Amino acid sequence: MVGSEQFEDLAGQIREEFQGQGRIRSFWEFLDEVRAHPQRLLRSAAQYVCSMIEHGGSEDVDTLGETMRRWSVFDGASGDPEQQRVVGQERALDSIYRAFRNFASDGRATKMVLMHGPNGSSKTTVADMLFKGLEEYSLTPEGTLYRFSWVFPKQVEDGGSFGFRSPGTAGGQLDSFAYLEPDQIASTIQSDMKTNPIYLVPREHRHGLLHEICGPDPDYSVTHILRGDLGTKSRAIYEALLHAYNGDWARVMRHIRVVRLTVSRRYRTAAVTIEPQGTIDAEARQVTADMNLANLPAALQNLKLHEVSGDLVDANRGLVEFSDFLKRQLELNKYLLTTIEKGTLRMPNALAYLDIVMVGSANEKQLDAFKTDPNFTSFKARMELVTVPYLLEYEREVEIYRDQIDAIGRRLEIAPHAARSAALWAVLTRLWRPDPSHYEEPLRSAIGRLTPLTKALLYQGRDPADLEELNPADVKLFRRHLGRIASEWRDGVVFEGRFGASPREMKTIMLDASFRSKGGCFTPITVLEELRNLVKDRSVYDFLKIEPKGTYNNPARFVDDVDRAIQRVVLRELKDSMALVDEQEYDRRFQEYFRHLTAYIRKSRVTHAATGEERPADTDVMENVERLVDTGDDVDLFRQHLIGKIAAASLNRPGEKPNYRQLFPDMLRALKSDFYSEHKESIRQVEDDLLLVDTSGWSSLSNDRQELVETTLANMESRYGYGRESALEMIEYSLRRARNRADVKPEPASGTDDE
Repeated sequence: MVGSEQFEDLAGQIREEFQGQGRIRSFWEFLDEVRAHPQRLLRSAAQYVCSMIEHGGSEDVDTLGETMRRWSVFDGASGDPEQQRVVGQERALDSIYRAFRNFASDGRATKMVLMHGPNGSSKTTVADMLFKGLEEYSLTPEGTLYRFSWVFPKQVEDGGSFGFRSPGTAGGQLDSFAYLEPDQIASTIQSDMKTNPIYLVPREHRHGLLHEICGPDPDYSVTHILRGDLGTKSRAIYEALLHAYNGDWARVMRHIRVVRLTVSRRYRTAAVTIEPQGTIDAEARQVTADMNLANLPAALQNLKLHEVSGDLVDANRGLVEFSDFLKRQLELNKYLLTTIEKGTLRMPNALAYLDIVMVGSANEKQLDAFKTDPNFTSFKARMELVTVPYLLEYEREVEIYRDQIDAIGRRLEIAPHAARSAALWAVLTRLWRPDPSHYEEPLRSAIGRLTPLTKALLYQGRDPADLEELNPADVKLFRRHLGRIASEWRDGVVFEGRFGASPREMKTIMLDASFRSKGGCFTPITVLEELRNLVKDRSVYDFLKIEPKGTYNNPARFVDDVDRAIQRVVLRELKDSMALVDEQEYDRRFQEYFRHLTAYIRKSRVTHAATGEERPADTDVMENVERLVDTGDDVDLFRQHLIGKIAAASLNRPGEKPNYRQLFPDMLRALKSDFYSEHKESIRQVEDDLLLVDTSGWSSLSNDRQELVETTLANMESRYGYGRESALEMIEYSLRRARNRADVKPEPASGTDDE
């Protein structure tokens, strides 16, 4: 049982935390803090949101052939139990940041940032991460925000009809009622707009104060401080007190309690989502039956105080999200044109000065319809449109499925590549066929041979030769122009990632597949069977209704493409797991090749490992590797290119030895392929033995052959994450399919677009 000492300790800790956070200030203490941190405490909402994003930091990531900046705030708030984050979308996220940065330079947000894209493309998640970022940032010293309340004490000075006794030094002009005990307070009235206390300085005197605090040319815009003003209710109280005190502004400021403002979406404090609805976003009402008003001094009793409320009022000083903005009735949105432009919200009995950042979301169908409306031009001038498409990198798509895979994993063993097969198919449905007329030679002639699978692999940063038999010259050309290829449709109405399978749909497909699983594991085979059933009925999803364009927009064919791709990966993993050669042997051959190549280029000598003798570079060592790869017409130029790539890697990672496997995947694959060709009989025997596991033929194998099979299965588990059941299922499936194709001349995995 918890004793009184524990309660006292807890109470003491909470009191210290509260006081340490500086939750309460007098107006004079606030001004002192402004002088110490003007850039922090004079920020507009636009500057605050921009600072929040920058506070979290960023990193450079490679995506679709370009290096993009990724802001950490979109990776989720720390301690988030849902582990929610925005996957990918670096281009869209940086566009949003740049819009906020432009607003910050102007001092306030003059446009709504409208995110548009297909359903399920993470638009809502982007807004969620902004809200979470603001909530966390507002709790830090760097993210300090203040609002104020009016405080009126109970006691009245002797002989005075209105003055109050201050809790501080008697008679001092800079006294404050901010720290009065609750039993000393007659009433408090909070600023309904959460207004920055700096607006209590009369507008005609603010410029001089800002010049004194910030200097003549501040590094940031403070024009919003000169434009804004108190809310209607606070202005009425301020004017009444100023008259009662005969213009003694310092005595008026005694009634101000400055309070720390923390952003909270749950409690609708500077963070509000407005759903599509038929009601207005703000209103003003006269305050009549409030006990606080009954306890006000006589000089304030006759005031007609109007209190403003509503979504935009709750969101003031922060961020408001208009979810599915274009689903709202247009008439309800028209007032936003002047609200965004002027930063004010006019109501019948009040005028609210807003300091707010607006973001919204809309799907493409809504936006297309809106573009035909006569009012679109007016709205477009007050909107910053940001495209948020479906992802085009399948490994990132897998991250979106993580929660679904975890749920399935509680019932079934999850095989490697199960989610990857779904993700790859989804990305293939989103790709758009290149138009040769958009390119110059030599890319124009080659672009027709860029198949959907090759494109998906290039977008992912994978080597297409892993999964397709391609012209090496084409692959090099596509790699060199990847950024150009990825941007071909980016700014068009029909952009890549506008159509295709959505992550939400893919999660449903995988869940359905898992319940139809006949065994105890969830494998790519299960996913592919579900997809084959799905594409038979083109009425189920809109993207299935799109007419194929060559090899593009053909979901049924993509199932076969993914099937063959996954089989090739499984068979490669199988061969690597057979332990017929030590993996370090490949590293040894790499090192030996580059040792001689470096000496050859530098015209130096190589130390012979056995004799220690200095010898010239051995061209035979180099040629034994180079015969396996495409060196082009000029082998010396090829060799110079390799050395240049190593040098560049060394500059990027000084002091580290080059990782030849990562730098030269083509050569690694060629070395492995050469080894497999030399040992194809041994490989075939292990494959045949694997097909006998759990059959009557298993007992006929020698102990050595059984041991080699068990070692292979163990390596499949340790190296690639297979369980025994899923490994055997995928091995049998892939081997039988591959051998059937070997017996019958197969159709190309994905042909050209000349069809």
